Amino acid sequence: MAAVASLMGVLAWVQDAEAGPADRPSENIALGATYTMEPAPNYEHCTDADDVSQLTDGEYYRGEESFWTKLATVGWQDKNPVIVTLDLGAVQPIRGVSFNTAAGRADVRWPLAIRIFTAGEDRQFHEIGDLVGLSAEHSSPVATGYGTHWYWTDRLRTHGRYVSLIVWNEPFIFVDEIEVYAGEPEWVHEPLLGSAIADLKAYAGQIGIQAGIRTRLVRDIQALRRAAEEEGVPVETQRDVLGELAAVEGALGQAGTAFGDDFQAVLPLNPWHERVLRTQAWLWRARGLEPLAFWRSNLWDPLPLVGMPDTAAELAVEVHLMRREYRAAAFNVSNSSDEPMQVLFRLSGLPGGDNPGYVIVHEVAWTDTRRGVPVAAALPEVRAENGLYEVTVPSGMTRQVWLTFHPVDVEPGVYEGEVVVESVSGGRKFPLRMHLYPLDFPEKQSLHLGGWDYTDQVGHHRLVTEQNRLALIEHLREHLVDSPWGLPWALPRGTHDAQGAMTAPPNTDHFDAWIELWPDAAQYLVFAKVGTQFESWAMGTPEFTTAVKAWVTFWAAHMVAKGLQSEQLALLLVDEPREPRHDEVILAWARAIRAAGTGVRIWENPNHRDMDQANQAMIDACHVLSPHRQIFLNEGQGYRDYYVQKRDQGIGLEFYSAWATRLFDPYTARLTAWTSWRYGATAMHFWSMGDTGGASSWNEYLASRDSYAPLFIAEDSVTAGKHLEAVREGVQDYEYFAMLDRAIREAAQGSPAVEEARRLLERLPASVLKAAGQETHWLSESDRTLADEARIRVLAALTTLTTATAVAQPVTVPHEFRLDQNHPNPFNPNTTIEFSVPARGDVELAIYNLAGQKARRLLRTVLAAGNHSVAWDGRDQHGRELASGVYIYKLQAGEQVDSRKLLLLK
Repeated sequence: MAAVASLMGVLAWVQDAEAGPADRPSENIALGATYTMEPAPNYEHCTDADDVSQLTDGEYYRGEESFWTKLATVGWQDKNPVIVTLDLGAVQPIRGVSFNTAAGRADVRWPLAIRIFTAGEDRQFHEIGDLVGLSAEHSSPVATGYGTHWYWTDRLRTHGRYVSLIVWNEPFIFVDEIEVYAGEPEWVHEPLLGSAIADLKAYAGQIGIQAGIRTRLVRDIQALRRAAEEEGVPVETQRDVLGELAAVEGALGQAGTAFGDDFQAVLPLNPWHERVLRTQAWLWRARGLEPLAFWRSNLWDPLPLVGMPDTAAELAVEVHLMRREYRAAAFNVSNSSDEPMQVLFRLSGLPGGDNPGYVIVHEVAWTDTRRGVPVAAALPEVRAENGLYEVTVPSGMTRQVWLTFHPVDVEPGVYEGEVVVESVSGGRKFPLRMHLYPLDFPEKQSLHLGGWDYTDQVGHHRLVTEQNRLALIEHLREHLVDSPWGLPWALPRGTHDAQGAMTAPPNTDHFDAWIELWPDAAQYLVFAKVGTQFESWAMGTPEFTTAVKAWVTFWAAHMVAKGLQSEQLALLLVDEPREPRHDEVILAWARAIRAAGTGVRIWENPNHRDMDQANQAMIDACHVLSPHRQIFLNEGQGYRDYYVQKRDQGIGLEFYSAWATRLFDPYTARLTAWTSWRYGATAMHFWSMGDTGGASSWNEYLASRDSYAPLFIAEDSVTAGKHLEAVREGVQDYEYFAMLDRAIREAAQGSPAVEEARRLLERLPASVLKAAGQETHWLSESDRTLADEARIRVLAALTTLTTATAVAQPVTVPHEFRLDQNHPNPFNPNTTIEFSVPARGDVELAIYNLAGQKARRLLRTVLAAGNHSVAWDGRDQHGRELASGVYIYKLQAGEQVDSRKLLLLK
């Protein structure tokens, strides 16, 4: 009966919650209590001066509108964790605590953890429990859709004057009431359990790690439990897997605390997580997977942490590229044994001998994210030792091996090598093919790349430090970032008199040090972050105009003094302007800057959803407009036409985007370059090359907000990441189009090869972008192979235009039709075919295999009478190198036909 009464009390509490709990476990001793909040609330729609009293005023919001839009609530955005400490005025016995919140729409989620602490007069806190877990014993928030929820418990037996709640969630935290329930008087004499904690803020980091580990374990247990219950799993295996998962689940409290001071959120997280993932090895074995399974997946697809490896496709590592560019390939290894496996291998058969220096090997690391979704995106480099690379594959996991190719001085050709695995019983080999085209990537790229790196200032992005700044800049430059961003203090203003004239120049030390870090940058962009005044002068006043002109004139002259052009300096005055007041500020500054006539450019990234509502004078005062790519693509044709028209009027077009965490699809980031080509943009920028959310990229559990960095940054290291690799490939894709465009313009017009190249240039970017759609989430289903398939076609077209060009040689006009033997013969891979035609007319020269199938048309055009020659590189019409063997080349001019044999010998 006591249990029934208790249950009825709970139901009465929940049912009468419109005005707050009607049947509390006991008196709310926190009513009217003072409290502190760290950090201060910052969510714009509910933050007000009354936030300091609203959490203990006894008032609840229960309307239909979103909880967080009401001033009666208190909210934080991108602040994690939040510590709320209540002062009960004196030491009190405590039975329970409640925390009232809402979630379920607009990316607002339920709290990951609400840890409860109490302290006496000495403010030495003791951890009491996790309200999320304690509340789940009797009620849970709605699983789908919007709702409010009271997290509450009456199972505490503690005391204290101070009650502190450390709340972990992301990206938002909202609450409108916290209550504390009175316990029995004698409890105040009982000792507080556990060790005393003097610094809750420091301790909060450990809680974040515990919450992250617990979330990862729970989700993987759930996923593997579902996998074990699938049809076809043997009963014995299913029993073993479910039993092991249940054992770990029963010890989550202990499992979540198994980490050290050097913890990184690298999978597996700890021995308990190893046990969970090992059950996947059991499932794989039951389905016949060999102990080490080698397989391949689409390069830019996300790897599944849980799921059966797809070993059906032919295993081969293959890459197509030109010299001096970077391209990637990969293969996967899955471990179905019960122990970690070390895989030793070498790369054989490529120019330069085993493990050539132009191929960098990476062991792709799995890391967990703040969102609790693991990704395989980190690319730590692996060095060969004693001629072998070594990677470790944990039990029940897949390890991807990523290869970055960057040949510079290698002769073009198709090279058939092997990946030779020497750590597997009996050995293992699979093909490694490098198709190196007879082309060279230019020294200067056509598409510029930036990303608010702010490397002019150590510490602006918290993880950009003295220990890693040079390494970060080197890494970014290697990845074709040529447009660095600086902060406002890169351009100090100097001293001005009462009329605004400059009387003393600004200090240039900061700026000079910055540009020395970035030699040969294409442009230097500064977020000037201006307001309605220059020093004390309001915009629109003569003094304001004079001062701004003097300021920008000084910096333009300083650029020239440094051997640069003033046009290389660009200023972002107001970030993401979208309101009339923003436009007014930009226009006032832009008019003064333009009046100076220095060439310094104004760069703006408008966020107006209706560009007709923007101040058109402000728009026309800009030198560069950079819309957000997703807005640009989503807002309709009229929106896109507006920017294209401004581009055609002479205002530069660039794009910007944000990574939106590691779950942002790197393939989508790559396609930003394709969008740039299609719409005539000359640069792209990504927020941000240095923003890790305030914590090491290797432990996002400690990040106070989402991480945007497309690589992995720690205080003393910089490691490659797939997202930035994808962006670099996009810059190179853009260059393919630029090279093909130049080749078309320089080639003899009217030939089939030129017309085919022109069709490719017109159609490929649009077709690839259309197929990709607007999806940006990495875990979504998408065909991420199309960009590579398309660029290989461009490579083939470029090769055709540059190596199969007929050259007229009107020395003497022959009187006969003649086809000469190719030379050299045999050949590998290039040969020359010479012929003569006695009269102007249609001429076709083609290569056939011995079965009579056309492998490559080298020429089909109108030629004048004379001697001619054509070079052939041994490739077919798709740019693929043909195998060794005898081939036939046939010449036809009008009614006359002749053919000869040639020998391709490798």
